[in-house]
Amino acid sequence: MSTKKLFITGATGYIGGSALEGILKQFPNIRTTALLRSSSAEFKARYPNIEIVLGDFDAFELIEKSAEDADIVIHTGDSDHPGCAAAILSGLQKKTTPSFLIHLTGTGCISDEREQTWEGKYNPHVWNDVEEIHEIYDLPDSAKHHVIDKDVMNASNGLLKTACICPPDIYGQSSAVGTRATFLVPEYVRVAMENKEAFYLGKGENMRAVTYIDDVVDLFVILVGQALQGGGSAQWGREGFYFAASGEAKWIDAAEAVNRIGIRQGWLPAESKPVSWTEAQVNAIFPHMPGMALYLWGSNSRAESVRARNLGWKPHGPSFWGSLEEDVSIAVAKLRK
Repeated sequence: MSTKKLFITGATGYIGGSALEGILKQFPNIRTTALLRSSSAEFKARYPNIEIVLGDFDAFELIEKSAEDADIVIHTGDSDHPGCAAAILSGLQKKTTPSFLIHLTGTGCISDEREQTWEGKYNPHVWNDVEEIHEIYDLPDSAKHHVIDKDVMNASNGLLKTACICPPDIYGQSSAVGTRATFLVPEYVRVAMENKEAFYLGKGENMRAVTYIDDVVDLFVILVGQALQGGGSAQWGREGFYFAASGEAKWIDAAEAVNRIGIRQGWLPAESKPVSWTEAQVNAIFPHMPGMALYLWGSNSRAESVRARNLGWKPHGPSFWGSLEEDVSIAVAKLRK
């Protein structure tokens, strides 16, 4: 069997860089091409055998040709960039041989932000990616990421098989080249340090699905392995939607945990207690991204990874709580530089 060729976007991102590292460890002989905005000495040294194509997500023809030349495409770049996704699909649809697309999305699509009154309330709904796959497919276009997710799902056919990997909030540190940490904890720590208090929205009872970074990587590795077998026992297309959630965190509990860490590390006053913030206070955190902070720290986004577990996915990383002190400590160190 000839050596398969893989094309990846987002190869220096937190998730994409981690996925690339895991895939190459498991499948070292796969021929790999990476789309990069610029080529760093660190990346070249780590991956001397990777072919680098230089361009951004607007480089339609470059991305289209790179996808057409590949047997497997891993799209972990900007999941909401319509041009990049369209270029990948266009390239793959030109092929006359079997190919696979594994597309990164996120559980923002199932967040209850569209029905929120922003009081930090608990929502009992835990989305199931097998029992509710039709409801996931039929989400409104206003759901985060969903327009492109649906394009990817619809593109699957006899020659092209597509899958969406849908992780929730991710924690833990990456050892890959490029971005080493997620957005959720470092940004929360930044805001807590600036305001000298940990916070939660309203009652703080909203629940967030969470997953350790290496467990997300494991699912990429599993699906690449299935693709290398011609599809294997994985499901693709409209059924090929895989939540990658391993646990949950109630945000008032996260605020209390960060508060304890902050006191212990000395960047919060000894008498600090987590404080309930209003909708307006939370929404003002990212003035250039209205609604983002409310989504991150005020909505419910809960998922059960039935499809991935049926394929053999077994999360084994440390819990959110077990990883939190390290994640906070690294965030604080970076903020103090």
